[in-house]
Amino acid sequence: MTEVYRYKVVKMLSESGNRISYDPHGPYVVMAEAYDQLKAECEALRKDAERYQLIKECPIRTMVVLARKANELDFDLDTECDRVMALIAMTKEAQP
Repeated sequence: MTEVYRYKVVKMLSESGNRISYDPHGPYVVMAEAYDQLKAECEALRKDAERYQLIKECPIRTMVVLARKANELDFDLDTECDRVMALIAMTKEAQP
């Protein structure tokens, strides 16, 4: 996982251009690019965790279908898990 470095603010500019000074230092800040990268990595890990949970709790009938599809050349487990999760979500919404 990517590390996000925190910087201690001593002086900074406000949006209106005024100088803000802190003694001895102010809040910690991170670079927006590093934050966005870390956020994307966390989102990918969350999706992987959801897929793992699906595989762990999935009905045997669905797993048999996935196992049969796994022999196809263009099989992608992530895509199939996303499809199954969407299908399960739709059936849960349809139930009273």
